[in-house]
Order: sequence, then structure tokens, then C-alpha cells
Amino acid sequence: MESPPVAESRRSRRVPEANPILVAIASEDYQVQHKAFTMDRSRHGLGIRARVQLSPGDTIVIFHQDGSHSQTTPARVVGTRTKIQSWVLRGAGMSEPFSRIG
Repeated sequence: MESPPVAESRRSRRVPEANPILVAIASEDYQVQHKAFTMDRSRHGLGIRARVQLSPGDTIVIFHQDGSHSQTTPARVVGTRTKIQSWVLRGAGMSEPFSRIG
């Protein structure tokens, strides 16, 4: 039996989305908010670009604006990969599904 393509094996479809966000990390007691950007999102997670060092398993909180309201979303880093100019792409899995960031 043939395996489904990787894109079809995801729980939910990724949608490109670029929005500024802030990320706080549990290992820093959530005291520092690091600048980052969303790259894509799905119902179960998002890809972000940030300069802060994160590792799979890290617990983070994402701060984002929704119109005039500021919202926070708890997440767990599920994967990382290094990109040019020391920016790093991060995959963050949400503890609860969400509809939109930004």
C-alpha cells in the first residue's frame, strides 16, 4: 500500500499568512517577548520566523493583535530548521485549535 503524500498526511491544511507577533518562552519564565512573524497557519498550528533559539518541545506563548484586541496563544515547538541570515523557521503546535492569527 502506498503512503499518502506528506501534504495530505497533515491534520489540517496550511494557509500562507504573514503577521508580526511576539513570542515568550517558558525557559525564560515568559519575561522576554521576542519579535517574530507568522509564515503560515492551520487549524492546529503555525510556522513562525524568529531569531530566538527554540528547540522542539519548548513551551511558548504567542502574543498577537486581533484588531484592537491583544491575544495570547499557548503553543509547543514541534520542529525547527535554520534559514538564511540566522532567521529560523519554527513549527508551533497549538494546544487548542484556532481559526486565525492576525
